[in-house]
This record gives sequence, structure tokens and C-alpha cells, in this order.
Amino acid sequence: MSGRRKPRGTRFLAGALALGTVPAWLAACGDPESGESPSPGVEGPDPAPRTARMDQVLEFQADLAATRHPGDGGGTARVTEAPDRVVAGAPARWKIELTVGEHGIAVGGAITFLPEPFWGWSTPQAESDTFPGYTEVSIVSKSGANVSTATIGGAEAGMMILTVTDAALVAGDTVTLNYGAGEVGARADRYAGRGARLWLGVDADGDGVRALVESSPSIDVEARFPSRAALLGPTIARPNETVEFSVSVLDEWANSSPKTEDGAPWRPAVVIDGYPDDWQGPTEVALEANGSATFQVTVGSERAEATRLRASIPLPVDPGREATAANAVSNPLLVDGSEQRIFWADLHGHSGLSDGTGVPEDYLAYARNVARLDVIALTDHDHFGMTFLDARSSHWAEIQRCNREYHEPGRFVTLPGYEWTSWIHGHRHVVYFEDEGKVLSSITPKGLPAYDTPTKLWDALRGQPAITIAHHSSGNPIPVNWTYPPDPELEPVTEVVSVHGSSEARDAPHVVAGSREGAFVRDQLDLGRRLGFIGSGDSHDGHPGLPHLSPGYGWRPATARRGELVGTGGLAAIRATDLTRAAVHDALKGRSTYATSGPRIAILASFNGEGDLHVDAAGTAPFRSVEVVYGAPDAGVRRVDIGETPSPELTLTVPGNERKAHAYVYLRFVQVDGGTAWLGPFWP
Repeated sequence: MSGRRKPRGTRFLAGALALGTVPAWLAACGDPESGESPSPGVEGPDPAPRTARMDQVLEFQADLAATRHPGDGGGTARVTEAPDRVVAGAPARWKIELTVGEHGIAVGGAITFLPEPFWGWSTPQAESDTFPGYTEVSIVSKSGANVSTATIGGAEAGMMILTVTDAALVAGDTVTLNYGAGEVGARADRYAGRGARLWLGVDADGDGVRALVESSPSIDVEARFPSRAALLGPTIARPNETVEFSVSVLDEWANSSPKTEDGAPWRPAVVIDGYPDDWQGPTEVALEANGSATFQVTVGSERAEATRLRASIPLPVDPGREATAANAVSNPLLVDGSEQRIFWADLHGHSGLSDGTGVPEDYLAYARNVARLDVIALTDHDHFGMTFLDARSSHWAEIQRCNREYHEPGRFVTLPGYEWTSWIHGHRHVVYFEDEGKVLSSITPKGLPAYDTPTKLWDALRGQPAITIAHHSSGNPIPVNWTYPPDPELEPVTEVVSVHGSSEARDAPHVVAGSREGAFVRDQLDLGRRLGFIGSGDSHDGHPGLPHLSPGYGWRPATARRGELVGTGGLAAIRATDLTRAAVHDALKGRSTYATSGPRIAILASFNGEGDLHVDAAGTAPFRSVEVVYGAPDAGVRRVDIGETPSPELTLTVPGNERKAHAYVYLRFVQVDGGTAWLGPFWP
């Protein structure tokens, strides 16, 4: 075995695990070269906008067209040594043995080793045993084969390449990688979850085309030490109704089911208070083994102000921490006798089946039990990540099976979905409102039906209970090609905010990186397009509904100088009469929605006989500012006077004559902790 050397000049074929200087799957969360603004679309669709990422498209097409040797991806892998527990973000060590398959690996062929490349695993390297990810390689070969090692990538998300030298590896030979063999080990995924993969790939003939070894080891990663709490309930309750709250203990990265140092679940009694006099609920609840508990609360008569409950969870003793309890305040609950409710939805996120972490079942469980969402859609990529939905029908079948099992109308609505990941026209997620649906991929092999433009996608979906939703539409990793006007039947709303930031407008909070003029949502409203606002997470951390609580997305704890700051995320507030797929579909089609960056800000809006827009809002923190955004004529932004002292409650009115004098009006609410909500748009 020789030392590290520069990788051979093979192209990176994403699905085949071949390699180049910049792997395509890394670019999805990176910063592509800044492109020019898309044209406004008044002259018809642009089939090849200047913002298109043709490098990505060509790599995927080359991968589909590539001829694979029978030995590519051959062999079997297993873990021979592993720690009893793997804790998120903590160092550990694994021995992984690859037994060479029947076709062997020729001289010049290669084995690739790539721990799940998205969320913090140390890059395997053979250069320094004092740096994370140091990997010792040993070979047992009947032919006298050897390997040279090389590593591409930085400290995280990189891969090791073992190129065969001297003689071919033959069937039955073994290659063992001692990952984390150095003094500091190898760091595991910072997010907890089952099924993290330590991926091996094999290029048997050395032509630069590789395939995954299907038996690549799977690792379960546990949460860290308990340190935080979340208390969540509904936003609207009817007078004297009994409703459900949930309380959870979390670790610092918002992973659920944290354990003590000895690996035991933390299950203390949780103190609940803050009940108004005419409310009834428990003062103490016990956490289940999963670190969460639900409890019933009966609200009283109709109240003018919002109610927020409080929870306190004792923390285990830890010499490194001062806090002895984790405290949480619930989202505001309004007692309101009107017909419609506010249901909270996260319609966009990823699991380890593409470029997220964890398994689909745990994604849905977190959404229901920890984030207490009402509606959820897991939208893994059609053709992106380590494995693709369009290439693995078993993945799509697993997602649909989990959706069927977790779907409980009236309590928890699951929606099958996937992300149409076009590197030419931008990314959209497709959401179905029944048990079954098809993955209509943005990239397909020659000879198969193509759905590579928005029009082709919409035509294939027409007549089905489905919608599409454009996201991170003004910026990285690729802006939406708005020269295709949103289909009025299939694309009634747009995702104005997610973990990437906001695509609302240049003057918005949390503007998504790489934004292009002409691609903002407000630009589309100015063109006369009718799009309702939603937020959704696009989270990859396995925490649907709560990515804004992750340090990875900008959450920061309170300090002596300032209060807690929430990160970027996204939620859709859906106004509907009942919690069913049909009602949610109708609400989205009717644009009966508003968006938040994650906090569950309660907003009630109504019109009087003169057309005045009356708004009552209750925040999860005091409001710092409220702005009214007007379309033409005299388009602009007007700041509302909400007083000098920030308050979490406010009431305001937009006069009907003022509203009707503009092409559209919407409102933007910003809290002192950075949480933001967008209400509207409203048209005359």
C-alpha cells in the first residue's frame, strides 16, 4: 500500500460514484457560480436559461448512458468492529471489511469509501493519524494486490479512493478499512437517525464508472445529552374544546430521544403550567422512552388574548452545564369559534434516501410526535443524492408505505411527494393528495418519457389530485425559470421561505444566497401571477417542522446581551375546515394559506363590508416590525406603527380603498428573535 496521491482524472458520474474534482451531489447545497437573471417571461418559455446548471445535467446524463462492468459495485461489505453506541457529532471508530466479488477488481480499478456525505461525517484520510477520519487500510490478497490511497474533499463530506496496484484483486480477497483509527477517531453525523450509510463503491475495470456496494454498512446514530425542550399545541381551539399538546426533550441540535451518559432514556416528570382559570389540564406529565409525551387540555370560553403554556423539564446532572432544567413556552393558542382552523404543514424535506439523514418512518414520527405538525410531506429527490427515487422503486414504495401507515385523518395528514430536481428550470416539489403517485423524473434515460420541463411535468399531472410548489426560487442552488408561468391549476402557491432563506424580495429578511433580480416571488406578482405564500423546511436534518431550532440553520441560544435567535426554516399555515387530504388540497388551491420561517405565529385575517382588511396576530416572541407591501401603481413598502415597546400581540387594519388601489397587497411580520411571517397576497 502506498501513500496519498492525486486521484486519476476520471469524470464524476453521480449515481455511479465515479469521481472528479467537485462531486455533483455536493453542489446542491453549495454556492454555484452566479448567473444572470432569468428573463421575465413575457415572451414565452426559455428552454435554456442562462442560469441553467448544464454541468450537472451532463453528468447525470453521462451516468445514465454509461456502460457498467459486471464487477462494478461487486462484493459484500460488513462491519467487523464498532462501538456499542454512536452519538451524534461524537468521535468513534469502525472496521469495515469488503470481500471482493466474483469479477474481481483489475489493476487500475478502484474502491471508494464515502461516509454519508452531507451532515458532518469526517472525511476518511490516510495522511495524518492526529486528524479526524484517519483510516488504516489492510489487504488480504491471494494475488499480491496492493492499493494506493487518495482523498478528495475537505474535512467533511469527502471520499477516499483506493486504486488497485501491482496485481488484480480476485474473488474472496478482503480489503479492511479501520475508519477513525487515529487518536481523535472519526466524527459521526451531527444529526441523530437510523440507517446512516458508510458507502463503498467499486469500479472493477478502472474505466472511471463505479457503482455502490449494496451491502454498504448502515449505522444508527443516537442523540446527544438532553439540553432543550419543545412545547407545542394547536393554534385554534373552539370554546370548551379538548385539544392535544406535545412536549419533548431535545439535545442541542434538536435531535429527539436524547440519553444520559450511560445510554439510558431520560424520562423525568415534566411540570406544565400557565393555564387560565377556566382551563383544565395536567400539571405534570411523564415522558415516554422516545423523549416525548402528549397530553390533553380542555380550553375555556372564548378569550380575546392568546394563551401560552409553559413546561419545565429537569435535566440530568452534567458538570459541563449550568442549567438544571430545560424550559419551553408553547406557541400561542387562540380560542375562536369560527369555522376554519389553522393547520401547520411542512411540505418539503429530505431523508437519508436522498441527501438528508434518517429513515422515512422516523421522519414522519418526528413530524407527528415532536414537531406536532398537522400535515407532512417527505419529498426526497427524483434524481439526486447518493441514491435516486427514479432508479430505486423500493425507495418510493417505502415512502408510500410509511405515508399510508402514519396517515390519520383528523389528527395527522401525510402526503406522498418528491422533489423534481431540474438543474435547468429550478426545483419544485410534487405533492399528491392520495395514497399513490408516480415519480415523474426531471432526468430520464433516452427512450423513456421525459418530464424535463415544467410544462411536461404539469401535463403529466393534470387531472390528478396533485400540486407542484417552486422553492428557493430566486437563488442557490438554482433559481426557478419563471419564463414558464406557474400553472394556475397545479401551482397555486409558492414556497417563499425555507432553510435556504427567503425568495420573497430583495428587501426581505433572510434573503436566500445567490438571489437573482427577476426571480423573486414579488417579481412574479408584479407580472400579474397569482401565487399564495407558504413556507416549508427543505430540511435535511430529519427534523421536519423544527429546522429553525437547529444550530446548523442559524438557531442561537440566549446570551447575557440578547435573547434567543431562531434560525431559518419554513412552515405553511393552512386555513381549512377539517384535517383531511381533500380539505388541505382545497385550501392550497384556494390560497388559504400564509407562511412563516418556522415559528408558529398565529394570524387571523378578515374583511368587513367596506373591504377593510382586519388582522390580529399573536407571536412566539414580540414583534419588531410589521410592513405592508403594495403592488403597482406606486408599488412600495409601508412600515406600520406598532409602538415603541415590542409586543407579541397586535391588531391592525389595511383600509379597503388603500388595498383596492393596488394590484396586490401582502403583509410581513418580523419578531425580535428573527422569526418572520408573510400574510397574503390579497388582490382587489
